[in-house]
Amino acid sequence: MSSTVVPLVIAFLGIVGTLASALMTQRLAEKAKAKELDHSARQRVEERQHETRRAMAEAVRTCYVRLNTASLDYQSELNHFWHALRVSRVTDDVRSRLDDARREHRARYSEAQMRVPDDVLTVVDGVHRKLNHLYGVLKRLDGGVTVRLEDDVSLDEAHHQIMGLWEQLTAIRRTMRLSIGVTQDGP
Repeated sequence: MSSTVVPLVIAFLGIVGTLASALMTQRLAEKAKAKELDHSARQRVEERQHETRRAMAEAVRTCYVRLNTASLDYQSELNHFWHALRVSRVTDDVRSRLDDARREHRARYSEAQMRVPDDVLTVVDGVHRKLNHLYGVLKRLDGGVTVRLEDDVSLDEAHHQIMGLWEQLTAIRRTMRLSIGVTQDGP
C-alpha cells in the first residue's frame, strides 16, 4: 500500500465508524424507548385490571349489603305480620308492608344471582326459598284458605320457623363476610 492510500483508508474507517456509532446510538435509543413504551402499556393494562377487580369487588360488597338488609327486613315483616295474625289485626297497611319487603328482597336476590359467587348463592338461595315459603304460609293463614296437608303449618309453627331464620340469616352474613375477606374465621 502506498503512503497516500493508508491515510485515505484511515479517514474512511473514521467516517464509517462515526456514522456507525450514530446509527448504533439511535438504534439503542429506539430500543430503550420501545421498552419504556411497552412497560407503560403493561402498567396501564395492569392498572385497568386492578381497577376492574376493585370495582367488581365493590359491586359485590354493595350487593351483599343490600341483600342482607332486604333479607332482615323481609324476616322482620314476616314476624310483624305473624303478630298481627295472632291478634287478628291484619290491616291493609300490614299486608302492604309485607308485600313491599317481599318485592325488595326479590329485587336484591335477583341482583345477587348475577353478581355473587356460587358458594354464597347456594346459602342465599336456601334462605330466599324459606322466606318465600313462610310468606305463602302466612298469606294462606291470613286468607283463611285451607292449606294442603303437606303445607299444614299452624300459626305457632310458622312463628317457630320465622324465628329459626335468624340462624340462616347469620349463616348468610358469615358466608358473605368470608367471601369479601372481612373475616377469616370459619363457621
